[in-house]
Amino acid sequence: MGFYLYVGNLGAQTTESMVRGVFTDAGCSIKSVVILRNPQNDRSRGFGFVELGTEDEALGATRTMNGVEIEGRPIKVGARRERAPERRDRRDFESYSGLGGSGRPRKPGGAKRKSR
Repeated sequence: MGFYLYVGNLGAQTTESMVRGVFTDAGCSIKSVVILRNPQNDRSRGFGFVELGTEDEALGATRTMNGVEIEGRPIKVGARRERAPERRDRRDFESYSGLGGSGRPRKPGGAKRKSR
């Protein structure tokens, strides 16, 4: 298992090969590079992840690569953080459809119409 680094502030046209090239030029041994993309237009979402072999390589790359420019933009490099669990706000389909949600039965008759 490798160690992943977050790479942010990427340009919309930045590719995996560009990121790989910058890291290998700095002496890092890269296992993989993933840039997250927008599915509608296949443009970079501005961040991605680089997988390195050891924790020491990851720490060294964090120090040396933070602020290096790719396409004229200084990249931000840091440790990957775990995503926080999603919060549900208890307003889902069931609460609006009358199939559950509030735990109370719906009132008969539905919404009243205004008389003309």
